[in-house]
Amino acid sequence: MLWLKRLLTPPLIVLAALLMWIEELLWENLKVLTAWVAKFPLFKWTERLIQRLPPYPTMAVFLVPGAVLFPVKLGAVWLMTHGQVLLGIGVIVAAKVVGTAVVARLYVICQPKLMTIGWFARLHDWLTVTRDRLYSAIRAMPLYQATRAKLSAIKQTVKHMLHVMRGRRGIGARWRAIRRLLRRRRHLRRLRRSAFPG
Repeated sequence: MLWLKRLLTPPLIVLAALLMWIEELLWENLKVLTAWVAKFPLFKWTERLIQRLPPYPTMAVFLVPGAVLFPVKLGAVWLMTHGQVLLGIGVIVAAKVVGTAVVARLYVICQPKLMTIGWFARLHDWLTVTRDRLYSAIRAMPLYQATRAKLSAIKQTVKHMLHVMRGRRGIGARWRAIRRLLRRRRHLRRLRRSAFPG
């Protein structure tokens, strides 16, 4: 069994690093996105309504996204078993992203009220401590650190490429310059036609 542990540990550490990185990336960006969406009047009104609820109804609201998305995930599995693998994976990924976005926002809104429920506060603290210990143990592993370094390098490369594309010398600027040039040429043709008709 020791050989099996040695065989499975490295890929599982890499997978854990990838999942933790994706989770952090999603959580940070989706919190910003949902905070922006929450500025719209309908969402503001909904949030104020949730904040006025007592603790246990607040918990019910917090659990709704999981209950709603569970049948969607089952539907995705059904699609995959019926030959629509890519569509099923797409549905699962979309459900995960939407679910994470909604839960991230609901967590911000509901947490103060939920922490007034004794057993929820104890469970929350225990889960947070347990998660932090597990994450610390995984983060201390050299393979995890190497994987995170690679992922960070990929992220920086993508950021740099996007910056270059948006910059003055980037593809985006060149494309805008080409469009301006084409507009000028069309304008000049129209002027010539109007100046020398026929």
